[in-house]
Amino acid sequence: MPKLISQKNFTNITVSSLTTTSTSQVPLDVFSKETFRSAKYQIQATSGSSHNTSEFIVVHDGTTTYNTEYGIIRTGDSLASFSSDILGSNVRLLVTPSSSSSTTFKVIRVSINT
Repeated sequence: MPKLISQKNFTNITVSSLTTTSTSQVPLDVFSKETFRSAKYQIQATSGSSHNTSEFIVVHDGTTTYNTEYGIIRTGDSLASFSSDILGSNVRLLVTPSSSSSTTFKVIRVSINT
């Protein structure tokens, strides 16, 4: 039976954004590995008139992350690649932009407690 989401569960849904002009890998989102076991992201990237969207799922075992990206739609070239890792007590969603042109990333994360 589905469970109705209450206000106390809203911390499991977050929204963040980042604008960069670098091709260096940077964290796009970070969450506590002690609090959440897995997360699903809806990612949107925009650079000039090019737009990309995809979904990205990550799960961890406390030491290593495992992820997949799917549902990829692009109006032009690929704007970035995504990966994940664990650094200290945090799981990180990492983005490597494809170009040094200004690129804006917006993400919605839905996470599931450990």
